[in-house]
Amino acid sequence: MKIIYSILISCALLLLGSCERRPLEDMCPGEGLIPIGTVWTVADITPQNVTALFYDQNDGHLVMEHRFENSPNRIQTYADVPAGRYTVVVFNELRGQIRGVGIRGYENLSTLEAYDLPNPDFKNRSNDNDYVYEPDVLASVMVRDFIVRDNEYNEALVGLEPLRKVHRFDIVAHVKGLNNARMPALVDLPGVAESYGFREDRNTRIAATQQFTMNGRTYDNDLKKDGIIATTVYTLGLLNETPAETDVQIDSPVKLDFLFMLVDAEKTLVRRVVDVTDLIWFQTETYGATTLNVYVELPDALPDVVPEGGEDSGFGSEVIDWDIIDVPLNAN
Repeated sequence: MKIIYSILISCALLLLGSCERRPLEDMCPGEGLIPIGTVWTVADITPQNVTALFYDQNDGHLVMEHRFENSPNRIQTYADVPAGRYTVVVFNELRGQIRGVGIRGYENLSTLEAYDLPNPDFKNRSNDNDYVYEPDVLASVMVRDFIVRDNEYNEALVGLEPLRKVHRFDIVAHVKGLNNARMPALVDLPGVAESYGFREDRNTRIAATQQFTMNGRTYDNDLKKDGIIATTVYTLGLLNETPAETDVQIDSPVKLDFLFMLVDAEKTLVRRVVDVTDLIWFQTETYGATTLNVYVELPDALPDVVPEGGEDSGFGSEVIDWDIIDVPLNAN
């Protein structure tokens, strides 16, 4: 009896040593287990987690959602997937974990979308705008016609390289009479896409508005009167646009709506709206989504005012906090 007991103990220790101490990619998967490995160097991000959605290739319904922790391993996880033919969508993080981005309609591939979360903290400037948060980086990859058969080892989901679907948008504005403004300027960007559809790899036609500030200034010369302000924001991009496309036919206007507070004692608000649809140019990026660029010349100079306290050019009183400013609707 003692001999049998010793043999059982030895076998158990052997099994534990051969399974738990081996790297994940060296494990021998059982029947139906599918290895998955993602590489994020192209997207230039390091996610904490990864989501894989398996959709039935015939009717598009979600068969299973597999979530796992990102790691440097070639194989990061195994998914127990029923036999069948699938379209697989893989993206960074878990649903609801990317800052400013939600995932909806995931029950079916035809309705699967990433969308900008509504921003309740905007400074109201128009009843017509649906304000959204600036999205953090979303990257994804889709594998079509992925076949799972019983007792067949398939590494088609190993080495996947997701690409970015969120754009960087570099904005530069030249402002005449910039010395008359406090900084930062409050800017609305209406006309950008509210959501992105995974199946078509294309933005929807639902429009939204992002709001941000443009800080700092660089004067043209020693006169310190005219100059530029600049910023970088992230956005899903334009309506009905494919993220990596450079030859984009923009069929919906894109505007920049600037609100300046002048340096006078009355803190006068001045609005400048510019249509930048034809000024946007698209820069190819290896990580997927293009970089959008725009340089805009504001058409009208900011009016000359007497600085508050009589200071030259308003220095010392130029910094403002829009969070505590009550912005009137449709400010002019």
